[in-house]
Amino acid sequence: MDQRKPLVPLVVGAVGALLMVGAPPADAATRWEPVTKMCRVKDTRITENSGMSRSTYPRRTLFVHNDSGGGPQFFAISARCKTQAVFDVPGAPAKDWEDMDSGPGHTLWFGDIGGDRAEVNVVRVNEPKKLRSRAITHHKTYRLRYPDGAHNAEAMMVRPKSGRLYIITKAPSGAGIYRAPKVLKTRGVNKLTRVAAAGQGLSGADYARDGRLFVLRGYHMAFVYKKIGGEPVKFRLPEPHKFGEAVTFDRSGRLVFGAEGVRQWLWRTP
Repeated sequence: MDQRKPLVPLVVGAVGALLMVGAPPADAATRWEPVTKMCRVKDTRITENSGMSRSTYPRRTLFVHNDSGGGPQFFAISARCKTQAVFDVPGAPAKDWEDMDSGPGHTLWFGDIGGDRAEVNVVRVNEPKKLRSRAITHHKTYRLRYPDGAHNAEAMMVRPKSGRLYIITKAPSGAGIYRAPKVLKTRGVNKLTRVAAAGQGLSGADYARDGRLFVLRGYHMAFVYKKIGGEPVKFRLPEPHKFGEAVTFDRSGRLVFGAEGVRQWLWRTP
C-alpha cells in the first residue's frame, strides 16, 4: 500500500533466456477498452480489496481478500458483487496478504508478501466447491526467499496449468519478476529466481485461465503480456482506480479490476 507511483512498462532484465517480441499493433488496446463499471461491492467488511481471483469451477464467482490487517480471510462474491460466503483460514500466516490467484487442481493461492522482507509466505487452499461460510482447516504454507535481499511486493500470479508461481516486487526502481521453483516444498525455504525487470508501482497480477496472457497492473495503467520479457499492450484505468490493487481475468477472458475502500465498484473490460 505504499510507493504509489505511476506505472511504467515491464522491460527485459539481464537474463539471456528472455527474448523480446514485436510491438503490438497500435490499436491492440481497443480490445481492453473502455473499462466500465461492473457492480458495486456492498459488503462493508470488504474494506481494502487487495487481491482477487476467479473461481476454478464453472461459475462466475470471484474471490477477494482485504489488505494487511484483514487476517487470513477471503470472500466469495457473485457477478453482481453480492457476498456468497466468507472463509477463514485459521493458522495461516497473514502478516500482509497482498494478492491472490487461482491455480491448477481447484486451488487458491494467497501471497503474504507485503512489506520489506527477504522471506515471504504463500498459502494454498483447496477452493471450496460449496459456497457456505466456514473455516478452512487445511492449508499449506510455502516459505520463499529472495536471492538479493528484502523486497516489498503486492503482485503475485500462478500459471493455471503448471502451478508455477511468480512474485512481482514493487519499488520506484529496480523492481523485478521472481519465479518460484517448479515444485514447492513445505519444509525449509524455497529460493526465488529473478527472471526479469519490472516497472515501478505494480500492485496486482494474474494469468488468464488458458495461460496465454498475463496482466500486471498499477494505480493508473494496466499491461497485458503474452510472455515474460515481451512487449505489453497497455491501457489506462479509470480515475477511481488511483488506489486500486486487485485484478483478475474472469472465466470468459475479460479483466476485472477492484479498488480500495468501502463500497467500491468493480470495473471490467469489454
